Amino acid sequence: MSKLSKFLGILYILFLAGLGTAMAQSGTHAEGPTHSHKAHHEGVVKSAGDYHIELVEKADNYRIYLLDIRERPINIARVSGIAFLRDGDKTIGTQKLSPAGSFFELPLKGLNPSTILINLTVNNQHIIAKFDTNAKNASAYHCPQNCTEVASSTAGLCPKCGSKLALSSLVAKD
Repeated sequence: MSKLSKFLGILYILFLAGLGTAMAQSGTHAEGPTHSHKAHHEGVVKSAGDYHIELVEKADNYRIYLLDIRERPINIARVSGIAFLRDGDKTIGTQKLSPAGSFFELPLKGLNPSTILINLTVNNQHIIAKFDTNAKNASAYHCPQNCTEVASSTAGLCPKCGSKLALSSLVAKD
């Protein structure tokens, strides 16, 4: 067998290995800002490993919902967790999370955190999601055509002009 044949054989095997990896990854959960989520409870949804965590703001507390990779609700009876309430780089409180029906309830107790870190243990797996509580005032996506009052927490199209919504961090500020 010639060196060229061996080289081509090795190259072919590497190609197949790469193709198999790409095919295996195509069925897994995508991460990053282009991955959109459906907020079933009108909150903010974040990826956390093979799960999603939805944080919903209420008058004096937050509700935390756990969803599977396909964003379906999960029974949280055997799920435990803790929330870290932060203001900038300072932790201003921690709260053990206990199930309250189909969600966890996180009382604010007079605190006004800028960030909430949720750490849940599901089937002996730790999952973490970070929520910016000021995000409601600064949506992740805006219309690049400056359509007024068009902002979204997920990617999509502008309902006014049909333009693809752009990440706010990429939209020029006036």
